[in-house]
Amino acid sequence: MQPTPIVLYFRYEKKTVKYPTGENVLPSHWKNECVLKKDSCQVEKNARLSKLKDTASDIFRRFVNDYHRQPSTDELRNEFDHHAAMNPKGVAVEKPLDLMGFIDQYLQDAKTRLNERTGKPIQKVTLLVYEQAYRILKEFKDLHYKRRPFSFEQINHGFYTKFQQFLIAEKKFSTNTVGKHIRTIKTFLLEAQECGHLSDFSPRKFRGIEERTDAIYLNAGELNAFFELDLRKQPPRLQRVRDLFIVGAWTGLRFSDFTRIKQENIKDGFITIQTQKTNETVVVPIHDHVQAIMNRYEGITENSLPVPLSNQRMNDYLKEIAVLANLNEPITETHTKGGQTFTKTTPKHELVTTHTARRSFATNHYLARFPTISIMKITGHRTEKAFMKYIKVTPREHAEALKDHWKQASQLAKETKVLKLA
Repeated sequence: MQPTPIVLYFRYEKKTVKYPTGENVLPSHWKNECVLKKDSCQVEKNARLSKLKDTASDIFRRFVNDYHRQPSTDELRNEFDHHAAMNPKGVAVEKPLDLMGFIDQYLQDAKTRLNERTGKPIQKVTLLVYEQAYRILKEFKDLHYKRRPFSFEQINHGFYTKFQQFLIAEKKFSTNTVGKHIRTIKTFLLEAQECGHLSDFSPRKFRGIEERTDAIYLNAGELNAFFELDLRKQPPRLQRVRDLFIVGAWTGLRFSDFTRIKQENIKDGFITIQTQKTNETVVVPIHDHVQAIMNRYEGITENSLPVPLSNQRMNDYLKEIAVLANLNEPITETHTKGGQTFTKTTPKHELVTTHTARRSFATNHYLARFPTISIMKITGHRTEKAFMKYIKVTPREHAEALKDHWKQASQLAKETKVLKLA
C-alpha cells in the first residue's frame, strides 16, 4: 500500500478550501486526523499538522480583522500560498480557471489517489468511466457553449437540464446510461464544491435518472440443470466455464472475486475473501455443488477450482452452455433510449452472463426467505433499497409467495381451532 497525501480542509460557513500539507501517510497509520504511533515520524508530522491548522485559523482571523469581511475561497487560498508556514517552499498552488480544467486535474490526481473507503487505488474501470464522462461533457460544452471557458457560475439547474437533454435527444443514450453520466459529473461537481468553487448551486440537485432493467436470474431448477449438464463431449472450455459459473452462483461473489479465490481462502468448509471492489471481508459456506467442483479439480489446480477466463470470453461461452441447458424461455425486455420506449423479446440463453450467477444467488436466497440482512452481508449491498433493486423477482413469483403465505396462515388457523376444541 502506497502513502497518500494529507490534505487540509479549512471550512467556514458553507465554503471549503482544500490545501496540500506536503505530508504523506499510509492510510492504516491515520486515524481521527492524527498520525498513529506506528508511523516512524509520528511526532514530527502531528506537530507540523497542528501548526498548519493553527496557522490557517490565524490567517483567516487576520483577514476578517483587517477587511471586516470573510475571504472568498480564492482569497484565502492565496493567503495560504504566500504564508511561509503554510507553503515553506513558496510553490504557488494554481486554481483551475474553469470546470473542464478542474475535472482534468481531478482525473490526473485520481490515477494516484487512494479510495477513501477501501484505502486501495481507484479501479481502472472507474477511471475509464470518469474519462468517458469527461469526453462527453467536453463534447457538450464545445457544441452548446461555443468553446468558451466553462465557468463555475454556469453550473446551475439550467445546465443540468440542458446537459440531460443533450444525452437523451442528441446522444440517444438509454435512460440508465444518461443516469450513469450524470452521476459521474455529479462526482466532479461535489469535489468542486468541496474545494469552494460552487457556492450558489448544489450538485446534489443533479439527479441521476434510472430505469429498472429486466436482467435475468436462474432459479434453483435451472442452476441444477446447469450443474448436471453432461459436457464431456463438448469442448473442455465449456465445462470449465460452467463450473466457474456454478461457483459464482453459490457464493454470491462478483466475477472479480470468485475468479481469484486462492487455496488460503478455503478452510473448514468456508470461503473467506476480501472483496476487490469494496475491500470488505466476506465469509461464505461451501455449497455441495461447489464442493463437487472442487473435488473434480483437486490435484489439478492449486485451489481445486477451474483456471479463470476473461469476463468477455466467459460471457460468450455461457450462452453456448445455456443453449445446451435448454434455457429457451422468451424474455421480454423494455427499455428507454433517446426518449423512446422499446420492447424486445429474446431467448433466455442469450441473456446469461457471469453477473447472472451473483444475481441468481441473491434472488434465490431471497425467495427461499433467507434473512435479507444475511444475504446483504455476503453480496455487499449496504442498504435494503439497493438490494431490492438488485434482485429479480417477477410479479408471478411475488403472487405465489403471497399464496403460500395464505395457505400457511389457513393451516395454522385450522390447527389452532383443533387445539382449542381438544
